[in-house]
Amino acid sequence: MKPILSIETSVPTARVAVLDGDGRRLSGADKVAERHSSHLLRLVDEALTAAGVGLPDLGGIACGGGPGSFTGLRVGLSVAKGLALPTGLPLVVVSSLAALAVDLAAAVVGPGTRLLVACIDAGKEQIYAQGFRHEHDLITSALPEAAIFPRDLGRWLISAGLGGDDIDGAEITVGGTGFDRYAEILRATLPRARFVAAVPGPSALSVGRLALPRLAAGDADDLERAVPSYGRPPDITKPRG
Repeated sequence: MKPILSIETSVPTARVAVLDGDGRRLSGADKVAERHSSHLLRLVDEALTAAGVGLPDLGGIACGGGPGSFTGLRVGLSVAKGLALPTGLPLVVVSSLAALAVDLAAAVVGPGTRLLVACIDAGKEQIYAQGFRHEHDLITSALPEAAIFPRDLGRWLISAGLGGDDIDGAEITVGGTGFDRYAEILRATLPRARFVAAVPGPSALSVGRLALPRLAAGDADDLERAVPSYGRPPDITKPRG
């Protein structure tokens, strides 16, 4: 399979990567900013140039679809669509929380079953969270994504279907911008659990690796219908009549 371009903009760090058909990273570029509209295309150009490929050489485009920053997600998907439309390249939109779970799994050492909790800062003192099981290099969704307050993490895990035996003394890996901001609170919500690591992400590399199987199978998202998963409704109101 041809190389693919991967874009992830759900958090303040915009990340771009070029992967080969086997999921190996050929190049990458990133930048931290409040808004990504002024530099994302430049990052794409840097990554493509470093990889020595152009848009006609690609086999597809992968894009992180959230949840996360409303503005960041719109910019990322707009750029991805803008590159896919004139070139005819297939586009695959990937959950940013699932990509973050792949990053968390890479930080886990040793055999056994673990619970991965991907956390992205949602603003308004909340986090976007989703639980994944990691066993024998296989990552599967254990809990649906939700917008919650950090102090409610433990109760959310149980109410979403995990019993006390899954949590007490379990090896739980928590990471992402939500963990970075609320680490102390999150640790306090699960006093009997072990937090293994906090890692940065979601990475464009993981977004691309999750998209590769679909692209290889000839599957892609519809450019007109593909929209980000914002996690909650935007804070806008209808104008008065």
